[in-house]
Amino acid sequence: MVVGYNTNFNFILPNIEVIKKHCYPQDQCKFSSMELSKNELITKNIPFFGIPVFENLNSQNKSLVIGHNFRNVDDELKIDMYSYCSKDGRYVDLPKFTFCTLIINDPISNAYELLPFKFSILKKKPFIDLKKKFVSHLNPKYVSLCLSKDNYKPFFLKQKTEQIKLKYVDCNCGKTCFVCINKTLGISKSENDIECIIYNLL
Repeated sequence: MVVGYNTNFNFILPNIEVIKKHCYPQDQCKFSSMELSKNELITKNIPFFGIPVFENLNSQNKSLVIGHNFRNVDDELKIDMYSYCSKDGRYVDLPKFTFCTLIINDPISNAYELLPFKFSILKKKPFIDLKKKFVSHLNPKYVSLCLSKDNYKPFFLKQKTEQIKLKYVDCNCGKTCFVCINKTLGISKSENDIECIIYNLL
């Protein structure tokens, strides 16, 4: 997740490409997908990150979080998005927003890496060990998720100095909403095909 104030991206460096996708849900929906049409980003190992930007920031959506991840299926890159209300603790209908994908062309080679989640006997949830990968940079600034399936239970990433942990999203709907009914797969050793794109410099 990337958080910032400048949504016009006028400051963007020449090696950074910005793709904007407008999301205007026609019907009430808590989960949506759209094509990015940049499948070569994975095959060429090019780092990229997403930023959802509200069309209007007001009192009605100040408690909303637009969660997202990228998904690579049959060499086609898609963006999966859901809306969550932190005040009510449940998934809600997606608002109007613009999804901005930042693509870093010609990145510094030692500043990014594509890393899978790991498991250990002591840790119940998947994690990424940053200490072994970034000796001098243990606090990466940008992290992006790339999945291979669309039925994973939504989760957030909890980042600490030497580690990135996974935290599943809790919903108070009583397992009656679309997301809770259809997105139920958890990450396990046998279903560990999720990778994080980690970038430390920009």
